[in-house]
Amino acid sequence: MTDSSVPPMTLKRRLRRLYRAVRGAIESGALALRGGRAVSVQDALRAMPLMFAEKTYNTAHPDYEPELARCYAGRIHNSDCRSSNPLFLDLQRRARRGHVPNRTWQRILREAMADASQVPGFDQVMRRKAHVENYLAELGQRYRAQFVAGWVNLVDAQFLYWLVRGTKPKIIVQTGVSNGLSSAFMMLALAKNGPDGRLYVIDLPHIFNAADAEWTRPGKLHGVVIPEGKSSGWLVPDIYRDRLFIEVGDAKVLLPPLVDRLDAIDLFFHDSDHSYNHMMFEFEQAMRKLSPNAVVVADDISWNTSLWDFADQHGLPGYNFRATMGVAFLPGAG
Repeated sequence: MTDSSVPPMTLKRRLRRLYRAVRGAIESGALALRGGRAVSVQDALRAMPLMFAEKTYNTAHPDYEPELARCYAGRIHNSDCRSSNPLFLDLQRRARRGHVPNRTWQRILREAMADASQVPGFDQVMRRKAHVENYLAELGQRYRAQFVAGWVNLVDAQFLYWLVRGTKPKIIVQTGVSNGLSSAFMMLALAKNGPDGRLYVIDLPHIFNAADAEWTRPGKLHGVVIPEGKSSGWLVPDIYRDRLFIEVGDAKVLLPPLVDRLDAIDLFFHDSDHSYNHMMFEFEQAMRKLSPNAVVVADDISWNTSLWDFADQHGLPGYNFRATMGVAFLPGAG
């Protein structure tokens, strides 16, 4: 059988693996020429097993394929499921053959960032973000290890801002916060929407401690780091702290009673333990109080199929944003 007769998906997988192999060889060669011995974050992840947990994949592993997580960037999921959710209807209008073009998002996110930049507190968020980046770079040089903030990238933060501006939630629940870049952008959107929105977050903070040898061991990878002296969600602007409610601990313990206390949840954002079973647990907990037009958002959706399985089980449409964030849309009140 020649390559031309290979099914398209199989051919795509072969090409992706070839690309990874060539890229890895180039990176290794460049590092050798520089005489360096540092191991990058991606190198460290590539050396780990393909599966982190049950049904949960290591996306940096050479054998990983997006199909394992049903992770199709830019695609509308369950497009045949009916929903009167305004944001979902907006995505449907923008889509071409079930896919929202990247150029469309470039315009949307550029407008979202311009909108966010006018909200009081935006400059403080960006200054604190820069502080974290400089702080972690200095730690890396000092201890010859990898220190990562563990936050969403700026494009995903803009996407969250767009979601909050569009859904106008009164109550947001978030699990997994760390320094709080995602929380900060959602709070800016809440502030732009009006005075009523509140953000409830649950986090297990990983705060750098120079006295702890585990933090200063050379060559170690730290995937989530909060600067010493700071705490969960500290990037959220000071002027909105009265609208932010932080609970420190395990979401398995804290999420059920939090959901019990709330009358409704308009936006639920998962960004904590990305194992399949835990994500399904969180989605089902949130489902108990989701309002008719609520959205369920998850970060790192390329790790597993949990969000899409949840959407299938409840007959919900969804959207895959850049293979990083996913959204499931409740059907609406109609």
